[in-house]
Amino acid sequence: MNFQKKTIVYGFGITGQSIVSYLLKKNHKLIVIDNKKLSEDQESFFKNNNIDYSENENEINNLSIIEQCFVSPGVDLRKSFFQECIKNKIPIRNDTFFLNQIDRKKTKLIGITGTNGKTTFCSLLASILSFNDLKSIAVGNIGVPILNIVTTPNEFDYIVVELSSYQIEVLDKETVFDYGAILNIEPDHLDRYDSFMDYKNAKLKLANHSKTILYDKESAVVNEHPNAFPIDLKDFHIKEINTDFFTFKNQNKIYRIDTPYLKGVHNVKNIMYLLKLLEIMNCNISFEKVKKFFRNQKGIPHRFEYLSINKNYIFINDSKATNLASSISALNSLNGKIHLLFGGDLKNQPLDGIEKFFNEKLISLNLYGKDAGIIKDYLLNKKIKFDMKCFVSLEAILESIKKIVKKDEIILLSPGCASQDMFMNYQDRGNQFVELCKKIF
Repeated sequence: MNFQKKTIVYGFGITGQSIVSYLLKKNHKLIVIDNKKLSEDQESFFKNNNIDYSENENEINNLSIIEQCFVSPGVDLRKSFFQECIKNKIPIRNDTFFLNQIDRKKTKLIGITGTNGKTTFCSLLASILSFNDLKSIAVGNIGVPILNIVTTPNEFDYIVVELSSYQIEVLDKETVFDYGAILNIEPDHLDRYDSFMDYKNAKLKLANHSKTILYDKESAVVNEHPNAFPIDLKDFHIKEINTDFFTFKNQNKIYRIDTPYLKGVHNVKNIMYLLKLLEIMNCNISFEKVKKFFRNQKGIPHRFEYLSINKNYIFINDSKATNLASSISALNSLNGKIHLLFGGDLKNQPLDGIEKFFNEKLISLNLYGKDAGIIKDYLLNKKIKFDMKCFVSLEAILESIKKIVKKDEIILLSPGCASQDMFMNYQDRGNQFVELCKKIF
């Protein structure tokens, strides 16, 4: 390495901070780029470690001093700055690059992507492996930085990596997963991609980095892979989906899995795809252990999370639903009588056809956020069968619902949109919803 050159870290969130911390220990000279003002503590940290900081990438006008550029997942790679980096043959990387340092003789890597459900899937996969004495951890887009495991001496049998399309875009050619899974691909992040096909192709690229790939044959077809396994929920012969369990048929025998905390069709799909992956991995986990495991799994906060607040009504926090497909999945898992809290930043998603799903399920549609007006204007031109209003806050919505809600009706936060127009993130949105439900009901 030429230590006269510098490394750029673009983005100083959780992932960027982990990269900076790691590279400092390796004596890299760093330039950090972010559009936020630094706190006093951060300014002191940068000064003490001789790190250059810029709020504008255009201030870096001499790319000849740059050796490589690490980007955080939220950074738009269409920026002209990155095109200039490519022209100057400067590698663009992210924290997945450091997976190459893991001893693959001891540890297998599993890469998981999909538009919806991947966080739940990764959490369940790592947990069920650990439950069966296979030391495992889920990292990446799930919220645990990849460098957390690279810099610790722990040895794992399996590392499950949740991958966003942004991370897959810049996977290093040497980064190869033992197993990959593409759970589904639905329109999302269309503010960051020029078309749905561009977004889809970014997801499908995971197959090129996986020795074995499992993929949803309805939405994520993989072509010309020597070890590919297409899957579809129809393949599993589901017989019954109840509130707290589901049954399926295999080799003329009916099997039942109790899921008191993992409700809905999307969770059934996750579980069956998970079992298929475990079968491909030859984990030899008995069905009795599978049943015992799922009986006690509570799921992921903010993802179709049932709340115990008032026994007269049903409250569901589905704040993790940041795209329309995820909200439609939530609606399809419920039997109507729903008061839906919906809105935020649409991210250029097309609204075509949402009225069909809303008409089948909703008593009231309660809109809020940046694109509430766009959603309302679209639906006003359709034949809708539900009440629709716009509000300035979640609190105002819940106060209004309280006046009309009847026993056993559902109050569902499933926004179908990104959260940052009004909240720090989807977790903040979900937490505020939970606290307001407690306060008002």
